[in-house]
Order: sequence, then structure tokens, then C-alpha cells
Amino acid sequence: MTSESKDLESLNAELKEAKDLNASLIEETSLNPEWWSATNAMTVSSVVLVFGLLIMILATYLIKIGTSTDSVLKIFGTILIIISSIFLVVAGYGDNQIAPVMGLLGTIAGYLLGKDTKTKE
Repeated sequence: MTSESKDLESLNAELKEAKDLNASLIEETSLNPEWWSATNAMTVSSVVLVFGLLIMILATYLIKIGTSTDSVLKIFGTILIIISSIFLVVAGYGDNQIAPVMGLLGTIAGYLLGKDTKTKE
């Protein structure tokens, strides 16, 4: 045997090993195709909603102690919009379902943050 045929045989052996590894990886992924299960989505959605509830409690406390209601409204509304958006994405809604809602939430956020407060002199 020549050295070229030995190199060719070693390359063929490496190629066969790579094909076997690829086949085993494909088989493994076909057995468990979902990396994001319904249980994971429910857990993360619940965590997002609990976080939103904590933010709402904090904003209520800020209003109660006498902080300016307009500034609290801006912060509260913006955070509520962000929490709602994150919840919709994590809950698994599709692009066609989320797009109109994101437009509406963006409009509300623009109104809240762009609203000018006038003080009485």
C-alpha cells in the first residue's frame, strides 16, 4: 500500500465516524424536539406576572406616601407596558397576534412619556 491509500483510508474512517456522530445527534434531537416546553412557558409567565404585581405594589406605595402622581403614573404605566409585552412574548403568542398589541402598547407609552405636565403658578 502506498501512503496515499493509507491517507485515503484514514480520511474515510474519519468521515464514517463523523457521519455516525451526526446520525446520533439527529436521532437524539428527534427524540426531544422541544427545548421550550409548556411547563417552562407557564413558569416564566408566572414569574413575569408576579414581578409586575410587585411593581404595582411599589407604585401604590409611592402614591400613598405623597409622591407626584404624574411622575408615578409615567413610571407605573411604562413598567406595566413592558411587563405586558414581556408576558405576551413569553406566553408564546405568534408574530401576527403580538404585532397589533405591540402597536397599541407603543402608542400608550408614547402618550404617557410625551405628555407635558403644566404647573400652576
